[in-house]
Amino acid sequence: MKIKELKDGYVILGDSTHEGTVRDVERLVGKLPLIIADPPYGNVVPIGWDRTKLTDAQFSSWMIDWTREWQRALQDRAAFNVWGCIGKPGFRPFFKYLYDVEHQTTLQLANLITWKKRRAYGVQNNYLFTREECAYLCNGDAKKPRIFNVPLLDELRGYKGFNKTHPAKSEYFRRSNVWTDITEIMKGKRHPTQKKQRLHEIMIEVHTKPDEWVVDPFAGAGTTAFAARKLNRRYVVIEKDEKYFDDIVKNLTGDNRAEEE
Repeated sequence: MKIKELKDGYVILGDSTHEGTVRDVERLVGKLPLIIADPPYGNVVPIGWDRTKLTDAQFSSWMIDWTREWQRALQDRAAFNVWGCIGKPGFRPFFKYLYDVEHQTTLQLANLITWKKRRAYGVQNNYLFTREECAYLCNGDAKKPRIFNVPLLDELRGYKGFNKTHPAKSEYFRRSNVWTDITEIMKGKRHPTQKKQRLHEIMIEVHTKPDEWVVDPFAGAGTTAFAARKLNRRYVVIEKDEKYFDDIVKNLTGDNRAEEE
């Protein structure tokens, strides 16, 4: 394992699914307020690290194993967000994971976020597909999260509330669990499955306070680190591929943007 210390966080070259990596991160920064994980989905993209011959039950078991390791490093009632997709016929590991995670750990599924994309794909005899999922897990009682800063949209309500005794708490609409305002279309992608930085900014804004830590066990392009830096949080991002690790360090050191709009 290789650790690069930067001005506001750490970039680690290593296997985030190994218990030793989790212990090392906990020694560096203590118990964690937020984890954002975007792991391989399994047979979704035609790249070696995403290809698997595991069954959905076996793949879910692999996810549960590293989830359990990282849960031990979480603060009480902290958020653990895990990206996934619906899979394909005969292979639905994320659905299996959503069931298993509540039965095999003490994490609770607080919500399931759907990210609605602009581009659609599919076949003539089915609904067009435009979605990706993120499980918002809570390390303990999901009704009493450690921090939940209510997220608002940029869209004005246009009315003051239901009535005078139930006024609106904000002039803006509150964000739901279906996110329609963030496009997946971007230039300058540095990783084939790179996500829009704004997605992770929202999670960081909602579940942490300034100067707190956020950890990303599957860093990819390092998007979580850029989101944390923008919001005055600190970060630990872990990447197994040395090329992407070097790219993350180079771009963070050069203070480049994680993406080009």
